[in-house]
Amino acid sequence: MALSIEKVIHNLHFDRLFLDRIEVVERQNKEQLHGNGVPFHYVSVFKLLLVLPKHNSNQHKISFFYHEVFGRHITQPSLSRTLDYLENKLGLVKIISDRLDARKKEVELTPLGKKFQQHLVGSTSVAKDIDKDGKLRNVVINMPIRMSNERR
Repeated sequence: MALSIEKVIHNLHFDRLFLDRIEVVERQNKEQLHGNGVPFHYVSVFKLLLVLPKHNSNQHKISFFYHEVFGRHITQPSLSRTLDYLENKLGLVKIISDRLDARKKEVELTPLGKKFQQHLVGSTSVAKDIDKDGKLRNVVINMPIRMSNERR
């Protein structure tokens, strides 16, 4: 059970890092990117990119693996918008067009994207970077089974 909790906490830390990146961009550009929450596919496509082998990162393969992992299709326009967001808004990926065929595009991680990759795969300690006091860990471990204002 303790190992499972650690995996959950690690994943929550990663999600927090992603949301913190959005907040940094919002402050820098003085614009709100998401008024009603971050679309799930923004995070899920990025996580998928972090674990795909380097030469499996064209849009067709990303779409294929997205369906294989999440059991849902992502349309080509939605995937294109998501990749554009990850590249041009957050600076986490770089889209490279094939010199011979502009329709073919590969997606590579930027140096910042590679730092996120290290966090996701556990080669660095996310907790030390974003949760120095262990607040998230304490919240998860000490979550009550029932909320105090919840009826029985």
